[in-house]
Amino acid sequence: MVKFGTQEWADLYMEAINSNEAYAKAADWWEGDFIFQVDPHGELDHQIRMWIGLYHGKCTGCKILKEGDEIKLLSKGEAPSGQPFEVEYIYAARIDVWEQMQKKELDPIRALLSGQGKITGDMAKVLRATEAAKELVVSASTIETEF
Repeated sequence: MVKFGTQEWADLYMEAINSNEAYAKAADWWEGDFIFQVDPHGELDHQIRMWIGLYHGKCTGCKILKEGDEIKLLSKGEAPSGQPFEVEYIYAARIDVWEQMQKKELDPIRALLSGQGKITGDMAKVLRATEAAKELVVSASTIETEF
């Protein structure tokens, strides 16, 4: 088992996404990087942030950010300047919600609609990518994870 929120987990997640043909098909048009933000709850006493590069159905990278790493949320239509953590979206939820999503007990869109998850960025674009979002969860669920 791999501990959730570690670089080892992020590396396995990238491999899982890139092995998921259903994700590749559902996201073949997608351009936009994310920060997945895991908020403290229960035994987790600190925030975890993972940068995830997503481009045309492939994951271009996953990196656990260090405390103090700056991120910039790009405005709609704003082009990235090449800084490492410029993203279009931040998806934030508590650790217990991430665990439910990883176990496929909750899908990411339902988490948003129920207020358990929060997204910052162009929501209309995200809602056009619901199948891709579900396949990101399917990819995560293939990793034997310790929370």
